Amino acid sequence: MPPIEGKIARILDEYNVVINVGRSQGVGEGMPFVIFTAGEDEVRDPDTGAGLGKLERAKGYVSASHVQDRLSICTVQHLAKGGGEGRAEVQTLSGAMMAECLGYRSGGENRLNVNPSQISGSVQGGPISIGDRVRSIGEVGRPSQDRR
Repeated sequence: MPPIEGKIARILDEYNVVINVGRSQGVGEGMPFVIFTAGEDEVRDPDTGAGLGKLERAKGYVSASHVQDRLSICTVQHLAKGGGEGRAEVQTLSGAMMAECLGYRSGGENRLNVNPSQISGSVQGGPISIGDRVRSIGEVGRPSQDRR
């Protein structure tokens, strides 16, 4: 089944957003979504020069908590520290965005030894806003590998 794509239609509070897709588009209660933004520059294959697509940046992860025919209310989710794949708990959107802005990384990640002259920067996420894109990232009851 191809992913379901839509947009943020309304921001209810720091925990809940409304997306413009619902039951008629295949959304089910508990279905996880990523809220994302895409960069403007095309990433190119270093060997062939072929366009690979635009780099995306996740702004947050939500799951459908109330599904209507053409819209859904989604609640913010994040993987719990030390939890298994698919285990989630509620976190405020502002808290998740602040952790991202401050570069907080769970699990004590190490830096890569990269060529500093080739660092191009990443896509800037910014705050979640009406019109931001959403995409389903798995099926109800089945955690997705995309959610890292």
